Amino acid sequence: MKAKLYLSVLFCLFAALAFGQGRTVSGRVVADSAHEALAGVTVTVKGTRRSAQTGADGRYSIEVPDKGAVLVFSSASYNRQEVPVGSKSTVDVTLSTNATVLNDVVVIGYQTVRRKDLLASVSSVSARDLKDIPINSAAEALNGRLAGVTATTAEGSPDAQVRIRVRGGMSINQDNTPLYVIDGVIVENGLSTISPQDIQSIDVLKDAAATAIYGARGANGVVVITTKSGKPGRTVVSLNAFWGIRKLARKLDVLNPYDYVFYQSERSRGSSTDSTTFTNNFGHSWDTLDVYRNIGSVDWQDKVFGRTGGMQTYNLTVGGGGNKGTFNFGGTYNKEKAIVINSNFERYLFNAKGDYKITNRIKLGVGGRYSQQDVEGAGVSSDQGTAYNRLRNAVRYRPFTSGLQTEEDADPLADPNVGNGLNLVNPLILARSEYRKKSTEAYNINATLTVNLLKNLVFRSAFGYDRNNVIDRQFSDSNTNYAIVQGGRKPVAQLDTTSRTIYNNSNVLTYSLKGIGKKHDFDFLLGQEIYLEEGDRRNSLYRNYPTYTPYNTAFKETGMAQYFDGYPRRYRYETAIASFFGRVSYGYKDKYLFSANLRADGTSKFDQPKQWGYFPSASVAWRMSKEKFMKEVRFISDMKVRFGYGKIGNSRITDYRYLANYSTNGTYYYGINGSTVYATFPPALENPELMWESTVNRNLGFDISFFRNRLSLSVDIYNNSSDHLLLDVPIAPTYGYTSQLQNVGKTSNKGVEFQLNGTVAQGRNFSWTANFNIATNKGRIVALGPGQSQTFAAPSWGVSGQPTDYLLRIGQPVGTIYGLVTDGFYTTADFNYNYTNGTYTLKPGVVNSGPVIGTVQPGSIRFKDINGDGKVDLDNDRTIIGNANPKFTGGLNQQFTYKNWDASVFVNFSVGNDVYNANKIELTNGYANNANMLDIMADRWKVVLPNGQTAQWVNGTTVYGIPPDQLERLNANATIWQPLKGTGAFYPHSWAIEDGSFLRLNNVTIGYSLPQFSIGRMKISRLRFYFTGNNLAILTSYTGYDPEVSVRNNPVTPGLDYSAYPKSRSYIFGLNAQF
Repeated sequence: MKAKLYLSVLFCLFAALAFGQGRTVSGRVVADSAHEALAGVTVTVKGTRRSAQTGADGRYSIEVPDKGAVLVFSSASYNRQEVPVGSKSTVDVTLSTNATVLNDVVVIGYQTVRRKDLLASVSSVSARDLKDIPINSAAEALNGRLAGVTATTAEGSPDAQVRIRVRGGMSINQDNTPLYVIDGVIVENGLSTISPQDIQSIDVLKDAAATAIYGARGANGVVVITTKSGKPGRTVVSLNAFWGIRKLARKLDVLNPYDYVFYQSERSRGSSTDSTTFTNNFGHSWDTLDVYRNIGSVDWQDKVFGRTGGMQTYNLTVGGGGNKGTFNFGGTYNKEKAIVINSNFERYLFNAKGDYKITNRIKLGVGGRYSQQDVEGAGVSSDQGTAYNRLRNAVRYRPFTSGLQTEEDADPLADPNVGNGLNLVNPLILARSEYRKKSTEAYNINATLTVNLLKNLVFRSAFGYDRNNVIDRQFSDSNTNYAIVQGGRKPVAQLDTTSRTIYNNSNVLTYSLKGIGKKHDFDFLLGQEIYLEEGDRRNSLYRNYPTYTPYNTAFKETGMAQYFDGYPRRYRYETAIASFFGRVSYGYKDKYLFSANLRADGTSKFDQPKQWGYFPSASVAWRMSKEKFMKEVRFISDMKVRFGYGKIGNSRITDYRYLANYSTNGTYYYGINGSTVYATFPPALENPELMWESTVNRNLGFDISFFRNRLSLSVDIYNNSSDHLLLDVPIAPTYGYTSQLQNVGKTSNKGVEFQLNGTVAQGRNFSWTANFNIATNKGRIVALGPGQSQTFAAPSWGVSGQPTDYLLRIGQPVGTIYGLVTDGFYTTADFNYNYTNGTYTLKPGVVNSGPVIGTVQPGSIRFKDINGDGKVDLDNDRTIIGNANPKFTGGLNQQFTYKNWDASVFVNFSVGNDVYNANKIELTNGYANNANMLDIMADRWKVVLPNGQTAQWVNGTTVYGIPPDQLERLNANATIWQPLKGTGAFYPHSWAIEDGSFLRLNNVTIGYSLPQFSIGRMKISRLRFYFTGNNLAILTSYTGYDPEVSVRNNPVTPGLDYSAYPKSRSYIFGLNAQF
């Protein structure tokens, strides 16, 4: 009530001013981009001290002299403009954006500084950059827009994890996620719990000069998020709503019904006669297979994830305030029907922020956020291996219906009680029979007290509380192969609950001395921080439910089931960090700048002698544009060179590894007479000597702007080296363990970044701005521990016993893919043929791939013999076959305005990275019968003649077949090998490593703002309609769904494409309204 009364009084005061004595001129100020109202613009009568400011609706009113008045319009983020008044009583103005001083204030560690005074490498995205992009995750907006910052979406699901990496990350196998700070308070997963429409700015701190003040948590970069605040003036209500559809952007081509059955017949040939099994399965002999040429094909990909998805988002914000305080409230609702059937996404987000001036010296800021997110649907299970995933079912299931079977019936040719070799289930039945719902609730409360103790001496205390709860329910009924294989054809359920709570308090003193002797500027900062994190995870896995138990009953009545062995499980942890930090900054004549930081962190993650780490940094800058010799170079607005050096740490490791942790998770000992005796023992060997991972960062930067800041360029060159990286080191078996976690790893990381921003054209009715960035990063492993030159890692996507497919080797980067080198396939020229008994034997001197694939025959895949011993084996002939790290990444964003029209076009690119297309290996093998394959296998080496006679077969280890000339004529057009059938079918080889380079037309938006005269009577200050297309086109040679993929949340196995949720293309219509 008081707030309403206060706003009413404030409105009356403005009205009284508007009707004062003298000649009055009024008008409205808008931005050149989309004609958005500009608040806080200073309007001055030139040559006088008379001034006014625009309100939240961009309107102003000011008294002017009768003759010769000139109004000056100025704002920190826009170019100054002078307008003669003449005899006009209304002066409306459009201000153009100043490309360099946009977001003039940048948030760094516990302080804000002018962008022009930055001594560190910082990239930023502002609300202006986000406002025209209808997205539900701010993380999506970062990809390709900031040099040195990548935001990779793991797959295409609505809740897909977006992995942000700053300069590639430094740790080998620990977490490389950056630190998130929202409104001065440290939080986890900051971009996932806040609406993009509530964000004022995102500043990404990239080098030690900026991140060392965060000490142990700054090694991976820091993402500083500032939310929107209210502005003094009348209450402003803003609505952003959009609706859209999603479509599958790309599908995989598979064998048609005839080619599929042809191969199944071919696969069944173990001798020169037709297989009885094949005839029984398909109801046809070779003579009648032509029936499948005309049978209707079923596109299971289209059935499972080819539907048209729908989305809707509504964001409403209310902001305002007065001289004593401001407020801003925001609410967002997202709902999406995903492209995968039976999968949906729904989310509620609320944000509140207020600032209140208690006295002239004391200010209180409070804020809160709440989010509730529900994701329904089992997706395609990209987090699992070859045994269970929906993508594989959609591609490998037979491409037609059999007999009386409809598209939604069980397969009448499959044994309903036995899980088949590939666990294939009718994809539509699988979608009905699997249920998954993941619910995430997060809430955050923060408060900041700012006290001006003395002139230039400020105390700031910030408190944050962050809580996150996740409930993940998964259910598989008796129709699924998971239930058949794991649950004895009884339903199986899994219930995971996770909670995390963070308490954070920082207390900071700052003292500033400006203009001492008109030459010297000093800033001092001293602070202390306490951080406490508590976590609790419970995991339960149930089986043997009654056969027809529905999913909703399964989670309510868990007593009717039994636990799997080793369940339930529970894991709890508590982490505490105490910190002290300080900063000293000095400037001489705004020309020579210096800053130094020091932070001490103590954490409970390590034993007492190793708990404390110390992280210093220093940086210097020289503003050359202030030198006398630059005065005549008038086209240069500002020019600065800077250098930073510092040490930062990484404490994102598993808790309690310095202690002996005891576990009962599924472990047991077979005691006397074979009885099972459950045991409790440490699953890993403790190491009390564990300490911080640390990184030394060196950064040389250059910033220059031209033509009154219309064009600006930033260049950064960095060289980082990391030490004491945590790795599992092999140890003697006498310890009772095979390895121990130790601080033995070292890496180096070098790169160059370019960021170019400019106003290409600026006219009365037209403007064109562009932002371009490109970055390169090259990392390598320097050390892996005493006597250790290499080790291996596996993303675990294939069958058991599959060899590891990622290599960690000194001198190579993390993300090196390891395997066999594909060398085409064998032909009859590689064999001697015995015309007497019709057998083929490999010629002497021809490389034998048999140790890997089994008996070699014409048409078999061939691998290169790396060590030259005449045969191919896994121990001696695997080598580096790919690198998941790109050579270059970047993007180009262009924005245009013409009168009331606006448009933006954004493209991003990646060059030189390899993608490990594991789908390609699985979807071209013959490991199990009745499985479909990619259509490239229609041109494989064939072993059946047109008349149905078997042309080639293996009996034991002997290869039989028709004469070579006939076999070559049969396969004259063959371009690929016979599908592999054994476990070697899953071995990684270079054919599956593809160039993942791409150029993506990421976003195109066209908008129109209605003229003010047409909406003013409706009390609407702005109304804009727009149309957006996302992921409209991609230029790439990659043959999978999308080259921008990485499905394993493991830093040592990036770039894997296996059963990823396919990415979609979206078309969106929306509106922005302001009242």
